[in-house]
Amino acid sequence: MLVRCRIQIRRKTAAAGSVLLAILCLVAVLSFLIVTAVSIAKQHGDMQMARQGVMRARQLAEMGVAVAAHPMIKPGDPLLRRSLSGIERFEAIVSTEESRLNLNALLTEERLPVLERVFVSWGISAADAQGIATTLMDWTDADDLKRRPDSAEKMEYARLGFSDRPLNRKLSKLDELDLVARADEIQKAKPDWRSFFTLRGNGQLDVNTASAEVLAAATGASLENARQLVQKRNYQPLQSLEEALALLGLAGQQATELMPLLTLHGPTRRVESIGTAGDARCGIAVVMHTDAGTPRIAEWREFPVEGARRL
Repeated sequence: MLVRCRIQIRRKTAAAGSVLLAILCLVAVLSFLIVTAVSIAKQHGDMQMARQGVMRARQLAEMGVAVAAHPMIKPGDPLLRRSLSGIERFEAIVSTEESRLNLNALLTEERLPVLERVFVSWGISAADAQGIATTLMDWTDADDLKRRPDSAEKMEYARLGFSDRPLNRKLSKLDELDLVARADEIQKAKPDWRSFFTLRGNGQLDVNTASAEVLAAATGASLENARQLVQKRNYQPLQSLEEALALLGLAGQQATELMPLLTLHGPTRRVESIGTAGDARCGIAVVMHTDAGTPRIAEWREFPVEGARRL
């Protein structure tokens, strides 16, 4: 009888142990599910907050564009910078699209030396600069005749497996340049080459809005002289092209040849607006025509802002 009781006790103890183990396993699984659910909920909440922050930053950037689009607003106007709270603000910069070089306008026999000069300023040899510039001309002209032995036309592209190149028309967007032969040489010499060029504007270079780097590259002036010009115009806009050329240290035949390229007032307004909402930032670049009185948007795009939160 004693032995039988001991056996029953052991069986009950084992059963109780199994139940306890099952309960502990269930508790562990439930704990894991709860922790996972909380983590997912937090992550979802963070993403929602990030999305809201990005949306708010975009709204603020659009506010900056709206202010800058007004024809009475001039570069440097205090209204272009505004803080709505401790974490929300926008800042807009008003310039002209003529602050950059119109690449299509440079692809002519008359203006091609300017493009070659830009390439040389980036460290490309004079011979390669001529070859790359003529390769771009061969891409846009209507015939299939090579301008130089180191250029590229239909036959050269066909050897590379591109039967539909060149397009034999003007560039429709800057990214199209990536399809042109020898584009890798441009990218290697100047990774930010897009900041020098545009496909809009009247084809001239605005000496009152162009950067010192663009001015020096396009005119052949020293970067030091170009920076001095920019420093002077920050206080008082330049009043004549002769003044601009003198500040750049250019005279004689060189200055005469550059006159048609330059302008004091580019007619195509360019606005770059950055909205900030907490850690989120959004940049919007807009090109607009203002010649008819009412601004007409020709281009609208968002651009990445350094240090901005991304989803």
